[in-house]
This record gives sequence, structure tokens and C-alpha cells, in this order.
Amino acid sequence: MTPTEEVVLALLFISAVAAQPGPRIVGGTTCIKNSQPWHVALYDSNRFYCSGTLLNRQWVLTAAHCKMPGTTYIRLGVTDMAASESNEQQRRAMTFVAHPNYDPVSKDNDIMMIKLSSLVDINDRVQPINVANECAAPGTRCLVTGWGTVTSPKPTIPEKLQCAYLNIVSQGECERVYPDAITNNMLCAGEREGNVDSCQGDSGAPLLCDEKIQGIVSWGPEVCGQPGKPGIYTKVCNYVGWIQQTMRRM
Repeated sequence: MTPTEEVVLALLFISAVAAQPGPRIVGGTTCIKNSQPWHVALYDSNRFYCSGTLLNRQWVLTAAHCKMPGTTYIRLGVTDMAASESNEQQRRAMTFVAHPNYDPVSKDNDIMMIKLSSLVDINDRVQPINVANECAAPGTRCLVTGWGTVTSPKPTIPEKLQCAYLNIVSQGECERVYPDAITNNMLCAGEREGNVDSCQGDSGAPLLCDEKIQGIVSWGPEVCGQPGKPGIYTKVCNYVGWIQQTMRRM
């Protein structure tokens, strides 16, 4: 990427973040720089709109509701949207593979694979991470990252990637909080007292437990971080076979 292209991309990101309440972490802190080298940003010609996770040199995992019309680009190695960072990489999204049973109304099976236009270069700022082969137990402490709003309901968009720790909530408790809305393919995580949550703009971002992807930010209440109202994530452990099969056949 040339210096001119880097400046243009940085300006596009600044304007996009300022104009739109994208997904963000409420109650978190700024991530240590380069501590989340698998976290990627999805954007179209002029705005950031979702996050994703790098699985290998050519595949990204995100939410199915992050499929947008037009051309999507993936930025890797980014921690500060307001800065043009060295070693940043960009790839075009070549192929979108949403789960065939994705339901845009209920958000069931809200998972999608993106094949990149070319292989990324692996370094200290761009690295893949594994999906979880086993589902996380209730009470497991997990990390969610994102560029979504850090306040709710009034949005405040951060420039730097945010990190927050949450606990896995049992399926039964989650179903009691959200009657008739939670499927077996969904996972809830939050803090019982509230104040910490993924939020609008964090869509597609990873929930990491024991340094493996357990969840993908999917949906939640309009006001984030409410006591007793956890965020809802796609339960990645249910899709390990589908993920592996998709990467093999494409």
C-alpha cells in the first residue's frame, strides 16, 4: 500500500466512524496495541460497518448479517482507525459464504465466511486464531473486542480497538431473559450487574474464551449494558464442521 493510499484509507475511516454508530464495546478499555492481531475491520467504499476474525491467511469469520451490497474490503493489522499504521494490510472480499440456514429475522445461524482476494502476510500485527472445538461452560470468563459505541443509548465512537471481559451465561438464564428468541445456536455473555457489553457497531466481532473463538457478536437489546440483559452471540462451537468444510471446498 502506497503512502497516499494509506492516508486516503485513514481519512475514510475517520469520516465513517464519525458519521455512523458502528459496533462498539460498552464498559471496556482500549486494547493493548497489537494484542488482537486476528481482529479485522470490514468496510465498503467509504465506511466501516462490521468486524471479523482472521482464521487463516485467506479466510475471515464474521456474522451473516454483515453481508452488504457492493464491494467489501478487509483491513488487517489496524488498532487505531484515526491513524495510518505501518504494516497494515488490505484485501478485497472475494467470496461470501453465509450459513445456508441463516434467518435474518430471528438471527439464527448468524455466521458467515469471507474468502479474501489474496493471502495475507502473517506477522506480529496480523495473525489467525482458532475456533473452539468445545462449547464454553456457563461462568467462563471471555474477551470481546470491537469498535462499536462505548456508550448507550447515545453513541460515542472510539478510534482505538476496545476490549472487555464478560461471563458466559447459561442457556436457561438467557432464554428466561429473552423468551422465544434464543435458539441452540446462540450464546449469551455479559455481567449480571450490567455496564459491560458489546454494543451497536460490534457486529461480527469475536468473543474469545481461552484464546479461541466461542462467539460472534450478533444482536442484543437496544440499550447495551443493562443489568441482567446479556448480549447475544452466534455459538461458534456448533459450526466447526461447517467452517472446516467451507474452507476445504472453496
